[in-house]
Amino acid sequence: MAPAPAAPLLSIRRVHDPASPDDGCRVLVDRLWPRGLRREQVAADLWLRDIAPSGELRKWFAHDAGKWGPFVERYHAELDANPQAVRRLEALLRVHGRLTLLYAARDPVHNHAAALLDYLCRPAPDGAAAARELRDPEGLRRRLRDEHARMLRLVGDARVALLRGDVADARAAFDAMVQVHGPHARLEETALFPALPRAARWPRRTYEAEHAALERALGELRASLRELPERIRSPRRRLELVDAALPLQHLLEHHFEREEKGLFVEISLPGEPDRPATA
Repeated sequence: MAPAPAAPLLSIRRVHDPASPDDGCRVLVDRLWPRGLRREQVAADLWLRDIAPSGELRKWFAHDAGKWGPFVERYHAELDANPQAVRRLEALLRVHGRLTLLYAARDPVHNHAAALLDYLCRPAPDGAAAARELRDPEGLRRRLRDEHARMLRLVGDARVALLRGDVADARAAFDAMVQVHGPHARLEETALFPALPRAARWPRRTYEAEHAALERALGELRASLRELPERIRSPRRRLELVDAALPLQHLLEHHFEREEKGLFVEISLPGEPDRPATA
């Protein structure tokens, strides 16, 4: 008799369906709590509302199957800009070995949990991208330094915009920073961190912790600006917003200095001679 097929590591389930022993860790991925259900009825181990589509996207989609293609594209773009929540799901999968994403929508096909499952299961491009980058190690370092400079310019642009009271321009600068920092951090984690010697000045976990801190600080700033009007008239409020962005700038400066004096110097990439550890 052939053995029963193993349960998939990642799956989705409607919250109204009974739980299964094969569910593993059950994570509710809706932004709103399911109407009319108590916590014990949902039986979720975790509610990760930050990974759900934004309120604007959810209202635009309105469960219209005719908008499914554009909805998936826009939601995947939001997930690209939300790496902290994505990595939390990926960490849960590593810890528990099996993950079930819970949703409340009635349509079992055209719902955001299905789009999220597709996003999590798609092949990661980082391996191929990293392999191409590694063919030119000095070009890789140069690109990463250029991206450091670009992110510092963007946070400076955002603070200048806030000083003018132009919230829309500040949002645009922070959105652009997310688009740079996400791929930048993934490339470093894929191509550079594995090449870091054991005797390195700062261990891999230090750089990973700083990546997470930067993502968190950037996410909090973007969230704080989301509900503000396009223009701020009060000079005092403008200065408060400028000051609120200063810790992110300091985080960037310290992290980039650490990488350029430590990580970029100490790694030995394919085709390069081993580099001595920095004293």
